[in-house]
Amino acid sequence: MLSLVSQVVTAQECLVLTPDVLPMGYSRFAVDLESTPVETLPVVFHVVHTGLGDANNISDEQIESQVDVLNETFLDSKIQFCMASRTPGGVPTNGITRFDGGVWSSYLEDGVAQGSPNGIEDATLKASVGCWNPDEYINIYVVSEINGNNGGSGTQGYAYLGPTGDCRDGIVALYNTVGNVGELKQGRDLGYTVVHEVGHYLSLYHTFYNSNDCEESNCETQGDRVCDTPPGLASNGCSNTCPDINGSNYMDYSSQNCKIEFTEGQACRMHESLQGPRSALVVSPACLPVVAYDMTPSTAYYQEQWCTPYQDIWVEVINQGVQTIPFVDVTLYCNGLEYLETLFDVAPGGYSVFFEQVYIEDAQMFEVQTASIDDYPDNDYASWPLETVVGDLFKLYADIDTWSNEHSWMLLDSNGDIVMDDDYGFNEDGLYYYEACVFDDCYTFVAEDYAGDGFCTADFGEEGCDIGSDGYLAMINQETIISMPFGFEFEEFSQDFCNTLPACELDYDGNGSIGNGDILVMLSEWACDFACQTDPNNDGIVNVRDLLYMLFNVGECDIEIEDDFSVGTYIDLVADEGINLGGRKPRVFDILGREIDTPFEQLATGVYILKWKNKTKKVFVQ
Repeated sequence: MLSLVSQVVTAQECLVLTPDVLPMGYSRFAVDLESTPVETLPVVFHVVHTGLGDANNISDEQIESQVDVLNETFLDSKIQFCMASRTPGGVPTNGITRFDGGVWSSYLEDGVAQGSPNGIEDATLKASVGCWNPDEYINIYVVSEINGNNGGSGTQGYAYLGPTGDCRDGIVALYNTVGNVGELKQGRDLGYTVVHEVGHYLSLYHTFYNSNDCEESNCETQGDRVCDTPPGLASNGCSNTCPDINGSNYMDYSSQNCKIEFTEGQACRMHESLQGPRSALVVSPACLPVVAYDMTPSTAYYQEQWCTPYQDIWVEVINQGVQTIPFVDVTLYCNGLEYLETLFDVAPGGYSVFFEQVYIEDAQMFEVQTASIDDYPDNDYASWPLETVVGDLFKLYADIDTWSNEHSWMLLDSNGDIVMDDDYGFNEDGLYYYEACVFDDCYTFVAEDYAGDGFCTADFGEEGCDIGSDGYLAMINQETIISMPFGFEFEEFSQDFCNTLPACELDYDGNGSIGNGDILVMLSEWACDFACQTDPNNDGIVNVRDLLYMLFNVGECDIEIEDDFSVGTYIDLVADEGINLGGRKPRVFDILGREIDTPFEQLATGVYILKWKNKTKKVFVQ
């Protein structure tokens, strides 16, 4: 049976769990830290996200920054960490796995549950994600929320004090506490939450464990059982009620800016763990690269559901070998089109490849292939799902002033769910751009500036802001929805708006169907690249791509005709000679306007026009 080690504290930041067999004795191994070698431990991160484009599906860069933090904070303890470079089966890896927790409604609602009914049960999550041999890997599970805390306050992470012998063993942490770059929340942006949990994993208790006052009669059996950590209670900020405590220890509850150390006694206790029940970590081959050359597509950053025909897609590719590869061709395939980018002198590590304006209309997936010198070609291919949805593009331009870390904003739908946000994620001043699809719904845009000066950096008088930035500008179909102009001062700002999708998209002349008149309206804005009233494919400029898009959709949305005059419907109609729809059969013309009597299935390759009642219904390619 599991038992929960609990403490009475002002705010429970983490849960400390004991395995079925209690941790080792506390003086079993005589550890001399000075003569102890540096031990390197393999780490694998399992990102359990709620969707490919969601904020909790954190980047490889954010994860790698956490390993850097671990190596810095454990350096004096003579413990280091490496990202696993091989799976338990010996396959090359970057030490990161990703699992869509959206398969569980309870995870979407409340995240992972530990000692709580809210969320997917901890052991179920770990077993389903697929823990890697917990004797040879430190499994770190990055989750969207814990016990229904919405990624906010409450439990930030938890770990077991020693091996459990099964998939329960490992560390769980909120996504916005991992690393020191990326999707992070205020007060948790130094990566010390995972540092704290790794301390537990290596058998350290809280410094205030089992303490009710400032005294201990036997430091080896009382409190945290480490003699060079003074007895005390949980710190508040950087202070403690006991005189010898300064809140500097990573295993305290002090503020992150106070934490700077593990003591020598704590380091010795962690090495006792590595010489005893966790000794398999020290000899694990997990960090030995499998091959010299191995290039693989790893992660794609994009929106799985998107409402425009084109989308920018970033693909992370990784050289998982040990040698530099002279060049790598990275090809993205979508809708029968190929997009090629070439990298040169690719050293071991990850690289982001940008594919601009990929045509995704009606595609179910896109594929990525790497081509290079490669000793392990089995992982050169990957694919990701796509879905085109009907909606409008919400564009937000954020011009942030010098005090960038004071700003946050979010866009909420009518259910109060976050469509997109940036929670104090601005790292410097400058212009930022965001996109999201909006539908037939009402929305709320909320912005905060905790200093209360908004976009005004300096005001030297009473005549308005003297130094500042242009703030937020949001648009839908070139219509301004949100405007917070230069120097706009606020602490909290909120604006509601509703979006209504047109009954017939691309019907610019308002006659209920897409035809020649709509094309002429679009052509009147040819080459427009700003505030265009017509931009069929929503790529920011009216050009030949928009003309082709209009031609493809000619004949759609006709409110007077219920029949779908697609090419498939035409084949069905001509196949039944008894159907003439009131004496008017559909007619086919070639691109020169000549009527074609040839049976449809015998048409030569070319562009044709389908008409009924002398109206153009479809332009199609045979």
